[in-house]
Amino acid sequence: MNLLDRIIFAIYALFFTAVSVVFILFSTRIVGFQYFSTSLSFLYGRWETGVVGLVLLVLSLRFLLYGLKSQRHPEATVKDGELGKVCITLNAVESLVLKVIRDIENIKDSKVKIRNQENGISIILKLIVNYDVIIPDMTTELQKTIKDYIETTAGILVKDVRISIDNVSNQSKQQKVAK
Repeated sequence: MNLLDRIIFAIYALFFTAVSVVFILFSTRIVGFQYFSTSLSFLYGRWETGVVGLVLLVLSLRFLLYGLKSQRHPEATVKDGELGKVCITLNAVESLVLKVIRDIENIKDSKVKIRNQENGISIILKLIVNYDVIIPDMTTELQKTIKDYIETTAGILVKDVRISIDNVSNQSKQQKVAK
């Protein structure tokens, strides 16, 4: 859900929270029928009431369709044979890439994005590396390691491994201290 949907959903939830509080007050007779009917008669026949109703209807349908929409994760086909199709999600491939990156001590932080392409995948890395690393050598070795590891482990053709060095850090990775 993107930010705009979250804001709209929050406003929508607040509105219906207020409506439910009014219904509870009305059902427990804290708010009298005369007050409630007077308040509703104020809304009768006004175009603004119709606009609010229409907006609420559109929002309700949007959230209903969002809730019914399948939450499928993008996947890549590993093998399509006689016995059936074998797929792996791009999230699983991302986890495999992160495993390779964790084993390299000169990488401080990383962001991985996997794109499904025709007959393979494309891997995009954004890295923060230590200041004392030789970037061309490290990135070439990393590209080769990731490509070989993913093709061997997942059985997917890796079209390319694009690396972008976002920053250079002067701190090394924090070592876990055994207690």
